[in-house]
Formats: sequence, structure tokens, C-alpha cells
Amino acid sequence: MAGISCKKALDQSSTQVSPENLQWTSINDSRSALMGVYGLFRSALANNYAQWVYGDLRFGDFSSYNRPDLDAAIRNQLNASFPMIKDLADWRRFYAVINSAAVFIEHAPAVVKADPKYSQANLVLDIAQVRALRALAYFYLVRIWGDVPLVTYAYDNGTFPAIGRTSATTVLDYAQRELQAAAIDLPYYYGVSPQTYYGFNQSNWTGVLLNKVSAYAILAHMSAWQGNYVNTDVYAGLVMDNAAKAGITASSIGYLTAANGIFQGRQPAQLVAFGAIDFNGESSGAGHLEDLTLAQPFVARVKPQIFVSRDTLSSIFTDAYDFRFGTDTLAKTFWTNYITGYNSSTPVFSKIKVIRDGVSDGSYPVFGSAMLISRLEDIQLLRAEAMAALNRRDEAIRYLNLIRQNRGVPLFLQTSTANIVDAIFAERRRELMGEGWRWYDLIRYHKIRQKDTAFSRLIQTGGIYWPVSTSVLSANSLIQQNPYWK
Repeated sequence: MAGISCKKALDQSSTQVSPENLQWTSINDSRSALMGVYGLFRSALANNYAQWVYGDLRFGDFSSYNRPDLDAAIRNQLNASFPMIKDLADWRRFYAVINSAAVFIEHAPAVVKADPKYSQANLVLDIAQVRALRALAYFYLVRIWGDVPLVTYAYDNGTFPAIGRTSATTVLDYAQRELQAAAIDLPYYYGVSPQTYYGFNQSNWTGVLLNKVSAYAILAHMSAWQGNYVNTDVYAGLVMDNAAKAGITASSIGYLTAANGIFQGRQPAQLVAFGAIDFNGESSGAGHLEDLTLAQPFVARVKPQIFVSRDTLSSIFTDAYDFRFGTDTLAKTFWTNYITGYNSSTPVFSKIKVIRDGVSDGSYPVFGSAMLISRLEDIQLLRAEAMAALNRRDEAIRYLNLIRQNRGVPLFLQTSTANIVDAIFAERRRELMGEGWRWYDLIRYHKIRQKDTAFSRLIQTGGIYWPVSTSVLSANSLIQQNPYWK
């Protein structure tokens, strides 16, 4: 029962209490504020399915079914007048995370003096987490909007400061310094016996909070986004070398796609993830990929809202024995771990299917999947990308093959004449489908290969970024619209 009560306490803290509204006199205040920052982050990514609209839909592999707003995102029509598109152009939810983190950093030290149950060691762990969360929020902002305001202090009155945009390079440099500092203080585990963390032990915190390897994983991606592949290799190497210390392991195809596998909440194999948050400590249908992708036989919906077409599947999954999705028509062998109902005009993307607490016929399903940002396979392929960009082909092949051998795909041979960069990004496309990486991968891929003139022009003209919402522009005259969207 301890684990259940812990989860409910965390979920209630994250949804009910804003750090700006606390008294900062007890350990309960600090716990509520910390969980509030986590809750705000998940809310920012769950709102209007932001994690997937930003990361998977633009020029991605999913098609929409009777959702013109989602179709607009897929086609990069980000100035369309749909409410969802307009809402996702607003960056204020990410700044709510950033402000709450700053409020915590400024006010939490007072709790050490006011409540003897809140130790200095506890404070150090908490501040490291919120610094890492703030850095991750800035990483999202830069990838989505480019240059953004850099705010490093709390604005407790709720009014966003009237400042202009800071270059994306400067913002990422700040975020990296924050993460580097946080990584020093972050542990591999929380509440390791005989110590506890907020009164709970290690098993209660696994898969809930950012840890040391989480910070390394984010730093690896930040470095790759900047084209600094030397640092990408360093940080990805730190993840791979220290993964076991945090219980991080590779996922079999069964664990990857099971209803109770890695996408279920609080799994140790999750490098960076945000679990489902609900007032009662239960999961809800809001902000889960399953609400867009699942249909019969999983839920009562006849058609999914988004799906991967048969033609797209055939072009992506080129090996007949790929455990994720493969078809050998001669042997009549089908691997359908990612897809259900392949013969339908709208195959169901069922890789992620954590359904619980719903009625038996699925008419009102309650989804329970965690928002998984990174896992070990993501970092292994990112390190392969770094090796390829640094012309260290043999090492790139070695890391690429870590994934291929685990998915039933023939190893990439050193004698192969195929382009190794193409092979790595094709593997990321298959392995990470539906996890919010496709759009960001496309940008990095085209920066490396530079063989697609149209996409290169999109990068050069700022078309890879979202427009800034009209509400932000009207509230702050120092903010200018991204030139591509003027």
C-alpha cells in the first residue's frame, strides 16, 4: 500500500498545487512544489497531444482520418486557423514549467530553516531535478520556436516579463550548463535503503523522477541538435556505460510493445519519461497517444484518428522478419507487434496500448501510458549517428547493430556499400515510431546529408519552427513573428 499512497500523493500535488501559491514552511510544501513542476511539464506535452503533433506528425509517417487540424500539422500548415494549431503555437505552458522551477530554486531553501524534516541533502536533490526540468523545457522551446526569451528568475506575480528573444545558441548553452550542474547532484536512484526520499523507498520512485542518466541522455540530444557530435558521443557514452546503475536495460520486442511493458508507468527502463497524472492517482484519456491511434479491436472506435498507411509501412519496414513489423508473403509469416489490422485501409498503430480501468467493451477507455521521451535504444542509435557524423564508420555500425540484432533484422555489414547515415536514421524511424522523434530526426538528418534542396531551404528560412501565437505577440511587443510565417 505504500507505493499506492505515494503515487496518489504525488499526483495530487502535481495537479492541485502551484509552486507560486505555497507558504514554503514545511516539507509538504517542497514536495508539492517539486511534483508540481513535473506535473506542469507533462501537462505541456499532453495538451492537444503536443508531444506527437510537434514531434511525430510534421512531414511524418502518420496520416489523419477525418481530422483536418491534425492533417494541417502533418502538412506543415501551421498558420491554419484551427483551435488546436493556434493553441500549440503558444509557448506559455513551457514557460509555466520554467517559472515554477525558478520559484522552487528561490524559495525551497527557506524550508530547510523552517522544517527540520527537510534536510540540506533533500534540497540538493530537489534543486537538481528542477534545474534539469527547466533545461529540458528550454530544449523543447528551442526545437519548436528557435530563438526564445531566456528567463532565469521567477516572476511570482504571474506576469511574463516583457523581454525579447534570445538566440537559440545562447539558450541552449544556458540549458546545457544547467544540466551539467544538475547531473553532478542527481543520483542513479532515489530512496536507497537505509535512506528514504520524502518518506518512500527506491521502488516507489523508480521511473518517476529524473536521475543522473536522464540528464546525460538530454545532454546527448542537445549536443546532437547543435551538431556537436563529439559531445554527443561523450554523453551518449555516459548513458550506455552507467545505464545499469540506474536499472536501464534494452527492451525486447515483447517488453517494448506489451500493455504492461516499458510504456506503462514507473518502469525502470525509462530514461526520460512523464507518467500519467490524474487527481485520483489514476490514468485518464487526456494526452495519450492511444487516444489518437487506437480503434477496434482495442476500443470501440471504428477508425483511428491517425494511422500509418500500408504503403508507408511497406516503405519503412523493408525486412520480412523485422519483429516490429514484417511480412513474408511467401512463407505467410507476419510480425505485427506494431500494427493490428494490416489489411484495413487504416491499420491500427498498436505499439503503445496501455489501457486500464475502462469498461469491458472499450467504449470509455482510460489510458495509462507514460509519455516516454527517451530509452536506451534511442541513445544507442544517437551514438551511432554521432560516430557516422564523425566518420568513425566501424563504431557507427557497432552501435547500429545493437538494435538490429535485437529486432530480427540482418546486421549491417562493414562491406556494405549502403550509406551508414541513411541506415541509422532509417533504423531510428522504425524503432522510435510514435515516440515523438521523427520530426527532430528529419532536421538532423538533412543537416548531415544536405541532399534535399527543399528541406535545406526549409531549415535556412526558419520553416522548421512553429509560428509564435498571436496572443504572445499581442502581449509582448518585443517579440517578433518568425520570418517564415509572416
